[in-house]
Amino acid sequence: MRRIDHVSLVLVSFATVIAASCGATADMAVRADKSATLSLNIEVPAAVEAKVRQFAASGAASGASRTAMFDAAAVASSVSARSVAVRSSTSPSARAYRGSFDVADLGSLLAADAELAAVLRYARGPGWASLRFRADRDNAAALSRLFPGLDGDLLEALQPPAIYDNPVSRDEYRSMLAGLLGKAAASAIDGLSFSLTVSFPGAVIETGGEAVVGSSGRSASLSIPALDAMVLERPFEFYVKWTE
Repeated sequence: MRRIDHVSLVLVSFATVIAASCGATADMAVRADKSATLSLNIEVPAAVEAKVRQFAASGAASGASRTAMFDAAAVASSVSARSVAVRSSTSPSARAYRGSFDVADLGSLLAADAELAAVLRYARGPGWASLRFRADRDNAAALSRLFPGLDGDLLEALQPPAIYDNPVSRDEYRSMLAGLLGKAAASAIDGLSFSLTVSFPGAVIETGGEAVVGSSGRSASLSIPALDAMVLERPFEFYVKWTE
């Protein structure tokens, strides 16, 4: 199977994987010294995996149908090259990925990469810091280049409109998926979402977009249905400002 091999940063990988119809959860902890830790869990529904492998089988080499849909070694190699420490990077099953990563200086990392900084922004001021993530149809293609190891056949089979510049509506794309994948796989995607939770070293004092403050007052979360992220009919944004 072909694989996406662009140099990447795992901090924004969740946007790409959810745009490829994977269920994903991400937990991020930002510290006062500008360091951060991210844990990422991704899983492709069995019904979707079966259809993708069926589409790829005619041109695949022997045994390709059993190849993992995520190349954990490629993720680890790429992230390490960006001075991000890899705690773990594994593919526990053919259709799942698990990873944990440490960033020593979030601000310096983003300052060194203009494309990444256009998607994820970190700012600080007297007594405060903020984090903003935005995904829209203008930057979705760039996001697709920020996660290596995601199976190319998965993207090619589903061709999410947000990445492939196909200006269809969510409902239109849902109908296309049902025709392409069948009812079982399309229904599996209906039940998927991406969930992000970020904890902060101080109290949250301002939020924007889809960010929801947690009960502790020192965390915020975001939950986006998979189909919404695959189409990006409207942008989604996560903005949080906290005290330091």
